[in-house]
Amino acid sequence: MIKNIVFDMGNVLIKYDPGQFIGEFTSNEKHQQMLLEKIFYTDEWEQYDEGSITKEEIIDKARSLLPKTLHSAIPIVMDTWFEKMTPISGMEKVVETLKKNGYSVYLLSNVSQDFYSFSEVVPGMTYFDGIFISSDWKCIKPDAKIYQLFFNHFHLVPTECFFIDDLAINIEAAASQGMQGHVFDGNISYLISSLKEKDVMIMI
Repeated sequence: MIKNIVFDMGNVLIKYDPGQFIGEFTSNEKHQQMLLEKIFYTDEWEQYDEGSITKEEIIDKARSLLPKTLHSAIPIVMDTWFEKMTPISGMEKVVETLKKNGYSVYLLSNVSQDFYSFSEVVPGMTYFDGIFISSDWKCIKPDAKIYQLFFNHFHLVPTECFFIDDLAINIEAAASQGMQGHVFDGNISYLISSLKEKDVMIMI
């Protein structure tokens, strides 16, 4: 029996697509691609989410890889990247309805400490029974460790949890630890159908 609904954040509750907002920092398309490839699409960004490197280390690494003309933009990107994210319409209602129907709701996300600068824009934050972010625990999805730590921290039974994430690899990893899930593609109706298939009470 499902008692707990666990939400990822990026592209589940809020839209996260660096390619859509990188133009805020430079109109040069070549430079946009370089910033994406040397900041966001890197192992260092994963380490930043993991909490194993600092913002300053990201900046220093990017400066070593990018032309000097972009050096002044790098710290601005790092200080403001999260300001471009917007809530996914309809998801706050999903969280609210589940909570009102008696389910415990949790957030489980790969995200840096920047989370604490933008958490107020995350839909449904006031309803969550617990927040679990990767950089607080120094591990990231899909590592099995993060799921185990999550279950232990909140004293949850994996088979009583249902996980909603936008990446199949994270859902598969959760399943290997006993937590069922749904790969969210932006289709809320499909998500609701998936929840109902698990006998979760939700009517929106």
